[in-house]
Amino acid sequence: MRIFPASIASGFILLVSASCTDTCPENKNALPLAGFYASGESNESITVDSLEVYGPGAPDDAVLSEGDEAKERLFLPFRIDSDTTRYVFRDCRKGSTARDTVTFIYSRTPRFVNVECGVSYLFGIKEISCQGVLIDSVTCPQGFIDNTNSENLHIYFSVSNAES
Repeated sequence: MRIFPASIASGFILLVSASCTDTCPENKNALPLAGFYASGESNESITVDSLEVYGPGAPDDAVLSEGDEAKERLFLPFRIDSDTTRYVFRDCRKGSTARDTVTFIYSRTPRFVNVECGVSYLFGIKEISCQGVLIDSVTCPQGFIDNTNSENLHIYFSVSNAES
């Protein structure tokens, strides 16, 4: 009878020891990467100029991206203390006052990656809404965001507001 519990303990120690040598994937956390696309029939990847992105309600309305350079993709971290994250996309071109708000509503599921990496979150997208004139729509093709290092959000800009 005592051999069985000792075997389990030995196996567990071996398993934990083996996982300590694992290395973390490049994207240790579930960090959403948004790619920019033209709305309409072409749906081609685009570069958007003069776009500032910030998170209202974050400390000092944290600016993720200044409007001083062209972008074709951007990391948009989700809050892990809430089921909702909002971002404001502001057109910084001279004379423009256009601002769009994108709201992500999701579930948060913590997942143990390994001993070195710890816990990562899986975000199950429930709803994405857009308000404004710059962005036509936002999609999450997989329906969830995990720690896979890939583009997991597509932001479709109105063709009249985007620069290819």
